Amino acid sequence: MTNIEHHSELSLTEQELFERLEWFTHVRWGAGVCALVFMAVGWYLFNVRFDWSAAAGVVAALFVYNLVFQLRTRRLSRQEGIQKRWITRLAHAQMICDLLAVAALVHTIGGVENHFIILFLFPMVVASEFFPPRVAYLYATLAAVLINAIGWGEFLFEAVHRPLRVLLNGAGGEAAALVAPGAAHHYVFVLQVCFVMTFAAYVTVFIAASIAGRLRMREEELQAAYRDLRSLEQVKSQFMRKTSHELRAPIGAVQSLLKAAGGQMAPDAPGRDLVERAVRRSEGMLDLIDDLLRYSRLQSTAAAGRFDPVELAELVRSAADLFRAQAEEKGIRLDVRAESAVVAGVRDSLADLVDNLLSNAVRYTPPGGRVAVECGCRDGQAVITVSDTGIGIPAQEQPRIFEEFFRGQAAKQAVQHGTGLGLAIVKRVVDLHGGRIGVDSVPGRGTTFRVVLPACTPAA
Repeated sequence: MTNIEHHSELSLTEQELFERLEWFTHVRWGAGVCALVFMAVGWYLFNVRFDWSAAAGVVAALFVYNLVFQLRTRRLSRQEGIQKRWITRLAHAQMICDLLAVAALVHTIGGVENHFIILFLFPMVVASEFFPPRVAYLYATLAAVLINAIGWGEFLFEAVHRPLRVLLNGAGGEAAALVAPGAAHHYVFVLQVCFVMTFAAYVTVFIAASIAGRLRMREEELQAAYRDLRSLEQVKSQFMRKTSHELRAPIGAVQSLLKAAGGQMAPDAPGRDLVERAVRRSEGMLDLIDDLLRYSRLQSTAAAGRFDPVELAELVRSAADLFRAQAEEKGIRLDVRAESAVVAGVRDSLADLVDNLLSNAVRYTPPGGRVAVECGCRDGQAVITVSDTGIGIPAQEQPRIFEEFFRGQAAKQAVQHGTGLGLAIVKRVVDLHGGRIGVDSVPGRGTTFRVVLPACTPAA
């Protein structure tokens, strides 16, 4: 796979060029087939005669070098680290070979008499799009050299010219020149074609390079903005981690002191209720700090970590065991259906995903309700579904539930204290694993979260 995430060390233009390399090989296969079709139509339908064997040899050579480029491109795409120089070398090699192939094909089919000499202009557009203007003009110069070599070479050495002829009165008729007789040996005609094509090559590069230059400016601005955004994200994550670490120890100490003080107070002692409320608030603060630490770690550049095989069924069963006591205390029925589903991922992050979804389901489901969690493989993908009969989420709030620190009105009324980071953590974990998450909810009837992760295989 060739995309920005896998090759972030390349510029946007280099990434686009790399992704186009194999696409160019597919286009080249089609171009070769089209050349053979046009040659056959001209020969058999319009009785145009030319050096068929030489032209077919050029197309065969095109197929051969295209196969080499295709194999090299696929081999390059499988490499872990891609060097810029190999991308540019491969692109230059394809450009040069294409120009030489066009020159050879034009020469074997009439030379300057062939109107398909205009094919020289197509590589100019490609060169202007992916290379700096200086390089694109060098390719225009190469095209001009090849065009003039064909025109003046055939003008000076009549023996190498392969004229286009047409059979009059059908296949058995007399062969006559398709263009004016001796046109390729008339200096005015040769000068006209060579001048027009040379001028067209440079004008094509000028126009295409001007457009591409504007796009490159926008690309540079976009890359600068992206770098600034990444830098700000890193600063924010570092601040969150540092602040959370600095706060956790003193708040934990305060909580321990409050619990110790509450334990020494008589049940009806004045102020005991205040101490218990302070303990609960400190527990909520510690939960917030823990979520901040998890979320800041997920925001770091190394958040993806090393992907290892992870059995989701184990994570689901472990999470169910963790929250079963809380569910039973509220009289909630907790149903678990965990089929084997192995994905490549970060185990701790996936565990956080399941824990947060199940924790929310139990927390926001009224007593006597039901929570169901399922996982398994579906069509080669891992699917985790967490459903509840809880308070539900209004439709207008659903687009915002994965935002940092967002809590809906119904959630605030049902549970007074919450961090608002649980679903943000879930969404971040899903994104890191290349998955997707959806929600289906009706206020007062319940909510279903469905997580889909790629590349699932059942355990052997």
